Parts: sequence; C-alpha cells; structure tokens
Amino acid sequence: MTLYMGLAERPQEAPTVNVNPRRMSPYKVGGRDSVVLARCSDRGRGILEALRLLGGLKSLIRGVEGEIIIKPNCNTDDPYPRDTHPDTVRAIAEALIKAGVKPRQIVVGDMSGRARGLPTRVTMENLGLKAVADELGLQLAYFEEEPWVRVKPLEAGYWPDGLVIPRRIYDAERIIFTPILRSHTTATFTCAMKLGVGLIDARSREWLHDGEHHVGKLLDISSAYTVDLVVADALKMNTGYGTDAVDEVSPGVIVAGGNVVACDAVAVAVMRRYGTVRVVDKPVKDHDQFRHAQRMGLGSPSLGDINLQTLDLVGDEGFRELVSYVEAELED
Repeated sequence: MTLYMGLAERPQEAPTVNVNPRRMSPYKVGGRDSVVLARCSDRGRGILEALRLLGGLKSLIRGVEGEIIIKPNCNTDDPYPRDTHPDTVRAIAEALIKAGVKPRQIVVGDMSGRARGLPTRVTMENLGLKAVADELGLQLAYFEEEPWVRVKPLEAGYWPDGLVIPRRIYDAERIIFTPILRSHTTATFTCAMKLGVGLIDARSREWLHDGEHHVGKLLDISSAYTVDLVVADALKMNTGYGTDAVDEVSPGVIVAGGNVVACDAVAVAVMRRYGTVRVVDKPVKDHDQFRHAQRMGLGSPSLGDINLQTLDLVGDEGFRELVSYVEAELED
C-alpha cells in the first residue's frame, strides 16, 4: 500500500495524445457480437475449441506487425479463481504463436491492485505468469514501471481531465482480456468490463474509488482503448463475498468473444445461475454496468444482439439447462 500511495501522490508525467479510433470487432455475424459458451474439463482444449468456434485467430491478427497485449486479472497474488490462471494465458499465447505471431510480439501486461498487489512483477511471478512468459519467449510489462499517456475520449464524461493509460496499451495493435468471474463490493461483479481498472494509473484509481459515480467512471475507462478478444475462464469461480473455499463452484465453462459487454452478459448470467452474491439481486440487463455500457454504445447484453454459440466437450446433460438459463436471462 505504501508503494501504491507513492504512485498516487507522485504520478509519472503523462503527455496528452490523440484518442485512437475504435477498432471493429473481428467476431461479428450479421451485425451481432459472437460469444461462445463452451463446457470443458480441460482448460487448454476448451479455450482452443472456443476460439475455433468463434472464428479462429486469423481475422484477429491480420495485418498485425506490432504488439498484442494479453491483460490478465492480476489484482493480487491470490491463486485462481481469484486471479487469472497461468494456463489460460499459455493457451492463448500458444494459439497466437501457432497462427503466426512471433512470441516477442506477445506481451503479458498489467498493473496490480491497490491493497496488496504491488509490485506487479512479484504478483505475476507468484501467480505463475512469469514462468509461462519465460517458457514461451513472451514479453512482460509491469505498467507502473513503464511510460504513461493521457487520452481524452469525448465519451468519458466522468473523466474531464482525461484518462491516464500505459503507453504500451495506447500503442498495442490488439488487446486480449482474460478475466475471471466473481462478485465485487462496489461494481457488483467483476469480469471483462471491470478488468480495465488495471489499465489506469494509481491517481486515477483513487478518483475511481472516491465513492461517487463508480460505475459511470468504471465504464468510461473502456473508451480509452479497444479490447479485441475476451477469454473468460470460469472452470471455477467463487460465489461469495471473499475467497472462502466453501463458496467455490465449478461451472466448467469458457466464455469467449470479441465484445466486452456481450461476453460479460453471458458471464453474469452464469454467475446468477450459480447464486453469486450481489449478482443474484437483479436480472442481468438491470445491472448498472450494462445500462451505462449501452448508453455509451459499447455493446448490448440482449440476446437479440448476440450470436450465442455453444459447445459441450464433455457430454454433460446439465449443460443444456445452463444454456437455456443464459438465453432466458438475456432474452429481449
């Protein structure tokens, strides 16, 4: 916390730069955002098959000559399912390399959390992410140690002075999010939309957590960059207020897609099905994160706007019931 407060009180210089145009999603079908919900027992196979059903990686990496950032949930060094499993990053990176991306083009980057996540380099090592990067020849980025820039998106009304994000995120040609699923005290739930908190500096995080307009500020962060792919690992998740093992469940699913709002809608439906605290208090589309995201034009949580594809790799009769539940939750 001492390190974090030092960063908040003495932030790096962040020169103002133009806002990058938002990239079009490579995973749209008939104007709808594709999302894959896959049941699996093997994480690596589940991710590969979900990506295949989504449409593969060729359209994602076409024309890419610079860096692809994989942004994990690396808030603390609590192991999965509290933070991203290292084998999730491994599976995505190996798929990118097989598709033709050079290992050194792939960067695993984050800035860990306020209370006990910093320094990020220690958190990544403790979570096993550094070992994966070293093995595959990937780069690592600890954003608090790197340059930052300031962008001022017109949509970010809660950030009149702009958003301070890592220069590396600003320059990245593609960004891949690997969120986990859990309840959250102020945001109600954590998945892809909230994962962007790891892409703002410490002073901005203090502003975000000052007790006012939290969800609006949170969603405005998304206007500073484009997420091109989401791979949410819910083989396991915690449904309680903390990390108690008694609250851990095993949905056994991967959620993958090209739009953070559509992916979060499917993920939150899964969270509701498993009784996650706070999330069960209202229907998916009534949660404030989705209402604000729709007002900003970031995406839609409605089934009519989502091309939902499903895949059962284990022959589980209960999977059809889960799919029906998700579809009912997201129906218009």
